[in-house]
Amino acid sequence: MVGERLDQKAAAGLNVEIIPGTELMTGEFARAGGSDKGSVLVPHPSNNPADPLNWSLTWKLITALSQLLYVWVLVCSALSLAPMFPFLGMQFHLDQQQLSLLTGLNVITLGFANIFIVPLSNIFGRRPISIFFGLLVILTNIWQALATTHSSFLAARACNGVVAATSETIMVQVIADMFFLHERGFWVGLYFTFYFSGAFLGPIMSGNIAARHGWRSFFWLTVALAAFVTLLLIVAFPETRWRRNSSNHAGSKGLSNDAGETEAKLESEANSEMAAGGQMIGKGKPSKAQWSPFQKPDSRWMTFIIRDVTTPLIVFFNPIVFWAALMLAGPADLLLIFNLTESGLFGSPAYGFTPGAVGYTNFAFFVGGIIGVLTAGPLSDWWARRATIKNSGIREAEMRLPALIPYCCFFFISHVVGAVGYQHLWHWPAIIVCGFGFSGLAVTSIPTIAIAYAVDCYKPISGEIMVVATVLKNVLGFCLSYWVFNVQAQKGWVAVYMTQFAVSMFPMVMTVPLYFFGKSLRRWTRNSDLHRMEALV
Repeated sequence: MVGERLDQKAAAGLNVEIIPGTELMTGEFARAGGSDKGSVLVPHPSNNPADPLNWSLTWKLITALSQLLYVWVLVCSALSLAPMFPFLGMQFHLDQQQLSLLTGLNVITLGFANIFIVPLSNIFGRRPISIFFGLLVILTNIWQALATTHSSFLAARACNGVVAATSETIMVQVIADMFFLHERGFWVGLYFTFYFSGAFLGPIMSGNIAARHGWRSFFWLTVALAAFVTLLLIVAFPETRWRRNSSNHAGSKGLSNDAGETEAKLESEANSEMAAGGQMIGKGKPSKAQWSPFQKPDSRWMTFIIRDVTTPLIVFFNPIVFWAALMLAGPADLLLIFNLTESGLFGSPAYGFTPGAVGYTNFAFFVGGIIGVLTAGPLSDWWARRATIKNSGIREAEMRLPALIPYCCFFFISHVVGAVGYQHLWHWPAIIVCGFGFSGLAVTSIPTIAIAYAVDCYKPISGEIMVVATVLKNVLGFCLSYWVFNVQAQKGWVAVYMTQFAVSMFPMVMTVPLYFFGKSLRRWTRNSDLHRMEALV
């Protein structure tokens, strides 16, 4: 509450309306926060060394890297089938649409499982849920490697989607747990890079392994990789869940589970600890309780279930969250179209690529994705910081949005190249560089900025924002996998890509009014219960 009172006092002096998503980045609070160049650290850390905000950079990097590698392996095992379609088609006697549904079914279960994973991670913690689902990923990959019938393989794909769903929400929660507001753009971008590079590099591996050693060998490799990252989580991923009070500043409650509460400060020390908050930044480390693989469920488990299951349904209709979800879905589903169709296009007589060569085309996605992560997060943070300075130290969440402009241009080009290039069988470098490469650039950069903006506006529901985004993305992706080849056969590739273009360009166009009127939308929801959920986060 100390930081909140200082915020309101300084805001009153500047005649500024402070609402969620608006941050005062100068003044007395900056000195309390201890940040450089007079910037406030948001959220404000406690003075407890076990607070993840206070962990040293080394511990934050170890924790983040273990979770990022976990994300990469789970996505790699789930979304790498495309170059293996010829082998799977021969094995199970499948046509092109049946093959695409092997990916589509995995995608749809991947999305809806997050409705349950978010409350589980809030009840049991990020660490136990990640480790448990990692073990299940190992088992489902074994199932895929051993499947001998189409129905068995299809069931294994569905189950793998369910257990791999932790890759889509937990890392975003970890970012909100460990990193400050001004750092999130980079880390959200890094998360999307690891996520989508699993989808980029996985097909390169699967195509070449299947061509040389058989398609089952790829799944045995993913079994080994899943076992490795699960072991890595056990030894390098402490619990990041840290309970804070409703004013978004650290309290004295410590971890949200009973094991963590043994280390909590006495309530009488809370105010003095918050006033001194910031003294331990960069000096803390995980406590012993944060390494426990099994923790007693939070006593408020029923509250979490009700909150985390119903909140995504409520926030789905929030304009800002819905916009961010569409901004994730558009680039991701364009990438999915390329992924589903690359084998049929480049393996056709017009190009004559082998499955291994088809896999290598995914390097274009990877290179584009790397460029996206290296530029989008820093660019949006820099742009917002520059606008904050011009605005007398008042930061508005919408200040990130102009950084979307160059990436939307590349996204536009990738649609056109996909439509016309596929239809007229352009020379393969044009399709791969300007279609695949620009799509990879868009799929890491656009969601990075859009999701970071939504989390800035509604930090207490960062996990639910990702649930809405991933469910919408994966539902649209499943629909694409179901009809893409039927539409292509009847009307050609232009109809396929222009349908995707229409879905993608709607939120791009809506970014303009959002930039000018986004604060009004935030003002209308300033008293929403969504912001008071911080007490449970």
